[in-house]
Amino acid sequence: MLKIDCNCIKGSHTAPVKHIEVSQGAINKLAQILAGYTDIMLVADKTTYEVAGRTAERILRDAGMLSHVCIIDDPALPTDKNVGRVLIEAGRDEAEYDICHFSSNPKYILGVGSGSVNDICRMVSYRLGIEYGILGTAPSMDGYASVVAPLLVGSKKIIYTCSIARHIIIDLDICAAAPYELLLAGLGDMIGKYVAILDWELSRAVTDEYYCENVANMVKRATGDCIASAEGLMIRDITAVKNTVEGLILSGLCIAYTGTSRPASGTEHMIGQTFEVMDLEKGRVPNLHGIEVGEATFAAMLMYKRIYKETNEEWLKKLIEPYLESFERVLELQKKVRIPFTVKNKETFVEGVLRGRTFRVRYTLLQYLYDRGLLEEYAAWAFDETMKYSY
Repeated sequence: MLKIDCNCIKGSHTAPVKHIEVSQGAINKLAQILAGYTDIMLVADKTTYEVAGRTAERILRDAGMLSHVCIIDDPALPTDKNVGRVLIEAGRDEAEYDICHFSSNPKYILGVGSGSVNDICRMVSYRLGIEYGILGTAPSMDGYASVVAPLLVGSKKIIYTCSIARHIIIDLDICAAAPYELLLAGLGDMIGKYVAILDWELSRAVTDEYYCENVANMVKRATGDCIASAEGLMIRDITAVKNTVEGLILSGLCIAYTGTSRPASGTEHMIGQTFEVMDLEKGRVPNLHGIEVGEATFAAMLMYKRIYKETNEEWLKKLIEPYLESFERVLELQKKVRIPFTVKNKETFVEGVLRGRTFRVRYTLLQYLYDRGLLEEYAAWAFDETMKYSY
């Protein structure tokens, strides 16, 4: 159990995480970290099995800790179908059938992968009431330590609150070798934290929502460290990968600490996830979550910058001003790292911004603009300005 004392109204924050390992060669510590667990079910997709799952399987089998392996077909999206697949394969049948008995579940689930595998295992863990951990294979999203699982159900993306990983094991050598697009997805998810925290402050000012300054500052510092070293991702620098991974894990932990996804998710996630839903509605496989969030982050930052110039509300200027320098650093960084933008059609982009406001019940920049009759104008303007940073 992780615990930190705090001077906010909660007094302290806790998260039921037992161990976090972020290091080079971390996979070799797998049996040691999971010592005491038996009957471990390993879940991977075809790609992550080859990247790390096969090695993890050997380590657990040699240690006498492995129950069985479940490999999900590609593309291993976090769909209701794949959750059901893992749930079905979790139970193990006895050698001889007995009508009086039930199938036995594994005692622990180890996911090997990143966002999709993690969310699938999180839900199955929650439904079966057994612990799970994740052996991460890419620094591509902030869900490793999150308590929510965004699942694709039908043509909708539904966010379920469920289990948190008890063990988070990130091998930096494996993550550094991930496709560059996955590294950029993690960066896209991280740069959005500035917008998320600013939205949280905005909601506190307007709706008196709970806000923890200590948690917010933790996330902002981690985001700053990530951005400061982000150019290193282009050469797969271990320090850059480590800063990205640790920032992503921290932002997930802060969700658990505060009981809200505010520290990690705001306007940028609401728009980015709407882009994903719009792809689903058209029968297309969604783009990487962090890539969509990254594009939406630029839109949100630029809209906040415009509000700062145009508003006569001094309290709002005072709120936004401390973030302007950070926004500029992100805009400058984009000229070098070039997070790809996937939504380049203006009509689609604007629809995503407008629909993003109602993706979840949450006061953000989008609601502020909507209440003043400015959202449509800002959405159309944001597209033109955001595309200036598309390479």
